Amino acid sequence: MTNNEFKQVLLDDTAVLSKQELEEIIENELLKSESEMDADLIEYCLDNIKKLQLSEESNKKEESKKVFFINPKMWRVLVAMSVVFVFAITASAFYFNIPENIAQLIDGNTETNLTFDKADANAYGNGNGGFILPETDLAKELESFGITPVTFPEAMVSNECKITKIENSTVDEDVSRIVNISFVYKNYSGLMIVTKTNADTEWYGSNTATDYEASEIINMNGLDVLVFEQEENCTIEYKNDLTHYLFYIECDFETAKEFAKTIK
Repeated sequence: MTNNEFKQVLLDDTAVLSKQELEEIIENELLKSESEMDADLIEYCLDNIKKLQLSEESNKKEESKKVFFINPKMWRVLVAMSVVFVFAITASAFYFNIPENIAQLIDGNTETNLTFDKADANAYGNGNGGFILPETDLAKELESFGITPVTFPEAMVSNECKITKIENSTVDEDVSRIVNISFVYKNYSGLMIVTKTNADTEWYGSNTATDYEASEIINMNGLDVLVFEQEENCTIEYKNDLTHYLFYIECDFETAKEFAKTIK
């Protein structure tokens, strides 16, 4: 390549010569005699070396601001891996300790069949419990609304709990009787919903616990009691014969289990 051709290359912004190549051109020119030496070419090379140095310094500054660069193929692989990783972490964070024939985990939520046909739901007939709180004011109040016998947490009638409101929410007595009981347990607000369905009425549907974080089944008074932890409260659910119990308490999981373990 002639000197003029080298100059054209150096003047072409799309052409890129390395610093080493430019230094070799300068060195070759310096080896020539003074009459043959092309001072303009040397000057062009020096200018381009200076541009390369400035570009390198600029790139170093930019690189210090960046974490890394990923090509498109690698990015797709990493995204796929991150999805699997996040799913694994999320799944491992779930604490689901209830047999699937009683409650199922569906899309992060739990669904419990209202029939409780696969769960222990007979406190009186199994010989392990019965009803030991019939003389309490709460049991008598529920009986006045047509719901008897009852089995509920003894904590409800302890000094740690204060019942603030009892409301008859029955819509059709030929179908069921419903009573809502608002209370405060250890400074945690709670709601107890007791529903007694008539013998000739079949149970349908399911209860769904959303934003599920943890769940556990415990057996108290011969009954399978389901305890669910959600983001801001806990749910306790169980059934005895034709009477269904549902509690909402704004407390942590351990407090909810402690509360449920007093069912008698």
